[in-house]
Amino acid sequence: MQLGLTIPLQKHLKLKSPSYGEPADLFFCWELHIIRFQEKNALAVVNANNRFLVLMVGMKAADWKILPKRFEEAVTAGFLSEGYTKKQIDAYFDLAGETVLTKTHGKKPVGGMNKAIDYLYYLSEPIDPAQLYQAFHCRFLNRDICSPIGFEYYGYPVEFLEADMKRVGIIKDNETDKNSNIIPFKAKE
Repeated sequence: MQLGLTIPLQKHLKLKSPSYGEPADLFFCWELHIIRFQEKNALAVVNANNRFLVLMVGMKAADWKILPKRFEEAVTAGFLSEGYTKKQIDAYFDLAGETVLTKTHGKKPVGGMNKAIDYLYYLSEPIDPAQLYQAFHCRFLNRDICSPIGFEYYGYPVEFLEADMKRVGIIKDNETDKNSNIIPFKAKE
């Protein structure tokens, strides 16, 4: 699995520029970026193929030192919140292989990440300060219409994630679609 670090994140971590990494299925590649959200440092993690996003807000210095672990926790929490089972999540990580830090995966995945992050700032819902993973905000962002690099049509990142899970065999075609009939996201009242 490749974790593509943006230049701002490389600088924050005080890392030398990583390599591009070996060619890989973009479903197993993620773009990682540091942002400031609601006056806290946040880690935005976006799948390079389907634009599925997870957000960890309130990252401390100790969290950045164990970035691959926090990344895995973020993706696990994101997949769980969308109804995937632990078995399916483990299968994803098994197929993805060893985690490697790389450069980002091209203009379109980074552009999709930036667009999702821009959309985040329209959400005034306060973060949950007791949690790093922000379930409400992730749910909001994963129901934003988009056309990521891995797909030739518009849809929601949660739908594209499900399509990728089927494509690699983690979910069988005859299993119930988790995200078909998605109800558009509504902010809390």
